[in-house]
Amino acid sequence: MDREQAISFLQEIIQIKSVNPPGNETEVALKIQALFNQHGIETELVEYDENRTNLIARLMGENSGPVLGLTGHMDVVPTGEIEWEHDPFGAEEVNGNIYGRGAVDMKSGLAACALSMVSLKEQGFPKRGEIILLATVGEEAGAVGARQLTEKGYADHLDALIIAEPTNNQIKIAHKGALWPQIVTYGKTSHGSMPEVGVNAVVHMNEIIQRILDNPFHFEDEEDPLLGRPSFSVNVIQGGSNTNVVPDQCSANIDIRTIPSLDHQQIIQQIEQVIERTKEKYPELKAKVRILNDQAPVKTSGDDPFVKLVQSVVKAADGPIELGGMTGYTDGSQFVSAKKKFPIIILGPGETSLAHQPDEFVEIDKYLNTVHLYQEIAKKFLT
Repeated sequence: MDREQAISFLQEIIQIKSVNPPGNETEVALKIQALFNQHGIETELVEYDENRTNLIARLMGENSGPVLGLTGHMDVVPTGEIEWEHDPFGAEEVNGNIYGRGAVDMKSGLAACALSMVSLKEQGFPKRGEIILLATVGEEAGAVGARQLTEKGYADHLDALIIAEPTNNQIKIAHKGALWPQIVTYGKTSHGSMPEVGVNAVVHMNEIIQRILDNPFHFEDEEDPLLGRPSFSVNVIQGGSNTNVVPDQCSANIDIRTIPSLDHQQIIQQIEQVIERTKEKYPELKAKVRILNDQAPVKTSGDDPFVKLVQSVVKAADGPIELGGMTGYTDGSQFVSAKKKFPIIILGPGETSLAHQPDEFVEIDKYLNTVHLYQEIAKKFLT
């Protein structure tokens, strides 16, 4: 495909409103499938839910060999309450940039994956091995599509995986995990003028949260060279119905970002232990812990041969590079659960800081350069 065709394809998928919730990724999947059909590339649709469909595409060589995975998600976050200067779904081309929700996170990376496969097919690659694209639903809300594909075995035969999230084409070999516990306390209502008759769920929650904040699981003792320290933040608290009613329920949502040295199950057990100790002060306390999101951290060794291969390709194209990590999670959190272990890198067009922002945009040249990078990585890996 030439430059204008590549730009037009990206604009077309940005114009599809695959906002999550609810997702509506099927239209994106069908648009990419149509491109592959034009070029004789095998595809498969894997339905997740109504109007929500994962896409698998395979480009196979004549002989057996390694399997390179490419992946990107098709959903985007809402446009937000702040007014945009550019139409969020107009995919306007202005001064060498394409604007729109998902331009960075991550339809440009997804499009680059697809176009690299089309270009390789036109060049007669691969001669051996296989390239497989895993285009997923629901990454922005729990990586549900990646989980489904992993559970169905679509990642079990991969030998390496590139996640096309925005890194400005810098190589990331690690990202933090995410654990989102929700604590719910249960009390007993009473009239606000007679609080002694009720059981105040908000008071109980306050005590639990304060104890957790006083000692957040010894996180200060943990640090990763690429990811830094884990983080802990209480971000949502809801409780009570009216000023004159003692609240009988309160919930608190916590965002914990983890590094590979931490075990999520142990953190959950520590939260439950805090609740049990709080009962010594409030014997009538009733509480439970729900897990809203559980995404594993990801880390590939900098000495892995695939990482070295990717470094050589990126260095040849863009000059010296350093390996890094990301604070947010990706679909890699689910793909690491595949039966077979394989190196995972994160490499894609666009500035990470623009993701989820008003007037999100990607540089066209960076997007097109990523198409080239994916091709060169595939050629080296499958030679």
